[in-house]
Amino acid sequence: MLKKTFSILAVLLLSGLLINGITMTQQLKKIHASMEDNIEALEELNQVQAGIIRKNQELTNMLATLDKIDQGLTDTAGKTERTLSLLSTVVDYNADSLRVNDLMVHSSNLSKQQIHTLQSALSQLSPYLTELNQLLKQLSVTAKKDQQHLANILNSTETLNSKTPGVKLK
Repeated sequence: MLKKTFSILAVLLLSGLLINGITMTQQLKKIHASMEDNIEALEELNQVQAGIIRKNQELTNMLATLDKIDQGLTDTAGKTERTLSLLSTVVDYNADSLRVNDLMVHSSNLSKQQIHTLQSALSQLSPYLTELNQLLKQLSVTAKKDQQHLANILNSTETLNSKTPGVKLK
């Protein structure tokens, strides 16, 4: 009986160990399945991380490009500021030029008025100048006649002097 009891106990112990082994095997299968799921999840996570790393590298490239764009915009802003300064100078020169042009127009208008006044005065003087011209022509004719008469008087005087004793001509 003792042997039977030991046999039963041994069978029960073996059955318990077998049940425990089966339960443990089932638990190990579940753990194995969970580990395979974890491995798949880790592989997906690795792929996602690799994608993030690639995107981060692209972000680095984008940041470098943005830095270049920022530098270009800074340069453009500086050149735009210089251009605005030069345009302001041009506007000032144009304003000065317009003032000079206005002064020239005013001066030209004054000259026009003065020329018109002078023309009017010359028009009024024209008949007198014509008469003066005629008088000067007559005076010229008279002067030529007087010159001829004076030449005749000189000749006569020289003739008289040559005939008069004691008069010496120098």
